Amino acid sequence: TFVATHTSIPVPRVRCYWEEDGKGTLIMDYIEGVPLRRAWRDLSIPQRLSVMRRIAGFVEQLRAIPQPAPPIASKLPRSGWIGGPSGSAFTDFMMTIDPAPFGPFATERDFYDWRVSRFKLFGDVHAPTAARIAEIRRSIRNDHPIVFTHGDINRRNVLVRVHGEGPDDVEITALLDWEQAGWRPIYWESRKWIFEEGNMPMWEAFGLKEIGAGYEEEIELDCELQNFSGHIP
Repeated sequence: TFVATHTSIPVPRVRCYWEEDGKGTLIMDYIEGVPLRRAWRDLSIPQRLSVMRRIAGFVEQLRAIPQPAPPIASKLPRSGWIGGPSGSAFTDFMMTIDPAPFGPFATERDFYDWRVSRFKLFGDVHAPTAARIAEIRRSIRNDHPIVFTHGDINRRNVLVRVHGEGPDDVEITALLDWEQAGWRPIYWESRKWIFEEGNMPMWEAFGLKEIGAGYEEEIELDCELQNFSGHIP
């Protein structure tokens, strides 16, 4: 509902939600389409580029959403905080495989101090690694714009319908799976774009050039940080 109110991004309409015995149930509209991952092989290069450019347009719409005031009881500042859509704790499966949510963080500095602390184990057993982790943390800026971020844009979560062979004949019917959505540094969408589909050269290159333009250094530093653990710390 939040995304549908502020953007033209196609998302399933939520019809009902309830909790019972500690479990939540969500009922939403069925939307026709196939995952982009399934259709990708049969798309031409111009069609693939057209789809990715439209997704990039979705990202721009998300980044333009004003950050709402957080809950009064949260003690977060009026703006610039990092957390779930309404200022709650959040999940991000690039940072931890623990399903328990973490945060929110009052500032980007707090967010990255916590993120880098996840790699302390690797520095504890190897002094040069500890020195490089510390250097990376010093190099990471703490003043990026904080924007609304889907956090899991990959070809599994984009539904499409193909109507023909032209570049514009691939309709995006829905962007799915908003579980990791919330407020992050502006380059985070590109970082997650690469994390989820880094084995796809065309997809990765587009994410760096079009989604992460101007923030290549931040993305490179975070990728290096992630490499200390091989995947998720």
